[in-house]
Amino acid sequence: MRRALLAAVCCGFALLLVGCGFKDGTYTAEFQSFDSLGYKDRLQITVEDGVITDAQFDGVNEAGGLKSEDEAYAKRMRPLCGTDPAGIRQYYSDALTGLDDPKELEADGVSGATVSAQHFEALWQALQSPMKKGETSPVVVADIPEFSPEEGIGE
Repeated sequence: MRRALLAAVCCGFALLLVGCGFKDGTYTAEFQSFDSLGYKDRLQITVEDGVITDAQFDGVNEAGGLKSEDEAYAKRMRPLCGTDPAGIRQYYSDALTGLDDPKELEADGVSGATVSAQHFEALWQALQSPMKKGETSPVVVADIPEFSPEEGIGE
């Protein structure tokens, strides 16, 4: 009798946990407009079996090119910020991959990349509800004001 009761409690608890995490699918959030440097930040997350298996935070230009692959952009950014778009992309991918609960995210932002951190946070927040509900339609996020060109590269 005790075993049956214990098994029933464990099964009930497991069912509760299944409903708390992410639904499987690929989720995308991006900003509404391209910034003054020609990029629009985007966060794309893939969830399998309730766990984030892939996460890509990057800027994309009108031609479909990625900010993380733009060496001219990286050369301007590195001296000003101490990092570059490829490093930022890797940091957030590492922080998200393996998560099964949004409360577990431990990403403080990349030192020197304040705007990227703000953009990541806005896109991450925009995906919380869709990932819990399994709504895979792309999410468009209102633009966040960027630094002026006089303040640096915009990162």
